[in-house]
Amino acid sequence: MRALLNLIGAAERWLTVGAFALMALALLADVISRRIFLTGLIGATEIAVIGMVAVAMFGIGVATDAGAHLRPRLFDFLIPKSFEPVLDRLVSAVTAVFFAIFAGLAVWMVIESVILSDRTEILRLPIWTLQVMIAVAFTTNFIRFAAYALDPGLKPSEFIEDIKETAAEVVDLPDGEPR
Repeated sequence: MRALLNLIGAAERWLTVGAFALMALALLADVISRRIFLTGLIGATEIAVIGMVAVAMFGIGVATDAGAHLRPRLFDFLIPKSFEPVLDRLVSAVTAVFFAIFAGLAVWMVIESVILSDRTEILRLPIWTLQVMIAVAFTTNFIRFAAYALDPGLKPSEFIEDIKETAAEVVDLPDGEPR
């Protein structure tokens, strides 16, 4: 299971970096075109938006893999330490169900777009080719959180814990002086 999660994580990182590069290059080319030729490139902003959507969707998995996603901790003190492993599995299972539902809805949306032959406004790309990345992102996150629910040991440590440890080290210097 860990190998599958590593493969998904690597693919999401590459897709995110590629989409960000596409977005940045499209915007850069548009700005340069506006400065040199006094007109923008047709479709550049649409390409940038497509890249932004891909970055947002695949970035969910990248952040989760890094343990850097945001989680409110306001009421953590109310949960007894002995209940934390059960709650951790429950949270992962509920999150997996959330992603499964939205993956299903995204697949439905793709099928509808194929049937209706919807296309983008400027570049006339089939919309379903763009919507597939939403379905894929939800599906990979479903797989990830289902794996975490089955085996919490697969879940990466949360980035906030590393920050707390670093902060504790800075505060507890041997000479008692803050840095």
